[in-house]
Amino acid sequence: ASGYLFRGQSQTDNNPTIQGGFDFAHEGGLYLGTWASNINFANGLEIDYYGGFTGEVNGFTFDLMGIYYMYPSSGEGVGVDYWEIGPSVSYTFGGELAPTLGVGLMYSDDFSFNSGESYWTYADLGFTLPNDFGIGFHIGNQTIDDPVAWGTPSWVEYNVSLSKALGPYNFGVKFSDTDIESVDCFGGTNVCDSTVVFSVSGSF
Repeated sequence: ASGYLFRGQSQTDNNPTIQGGFDFAHEGGLYLGTWASNINFANGLEIDYYGGFTGEVNGFTFDLMGIYYMYPSSGEGVGVDYWEIGPSVSYTFGGELAPTLGVGLMYSDDFSFNSGESYWTYADLGFTLPNDFGIGFHIGNQTIDDPVAWGTPSWVEYNVSLSKALGPYNFGVKFSDTDIESVDCFGGTNVCDSTVVFSVSGSF
């Protein structure tokens, strides 16, 4: 991808990224996975480990997920590593565009860089378009107890994305932004500004 955004904030200083992961899903609903990416802090590497349980009831798809964000090259005592847990639920409506609406919450008792208790609430709306295109709309709100430790105040992030499936590959473009002013973004950086990200991904 041309960049790695985490809730609207660039983790690669608006530079390209290579990412990959492995997932295992059991037919009973349990799943486990790991995912990694280059970043521009914590000596350049993020590895995530996650698991959860998903299922469907009366057309609603639910998911209870836990994730541990690990930065193995950051060194001891930095406090970058942290975990989150939370539920989400989505529903796909009928019709030609098959709109899917989803909402979710993630909670941590101590967000990254020892910034305290945090909540991330979000909502997504997606549509299936002709010729294997898709369009999605997203909005999220991240609250943090200690904004000084993290580097920005609590923020709202949102994006609009367009995707195209081609065989096992998916091509995407996303416009993303936050409500954080540049002066409040990690001491005056542009990693919280509006940006466009291009991506190519594949699943096998």
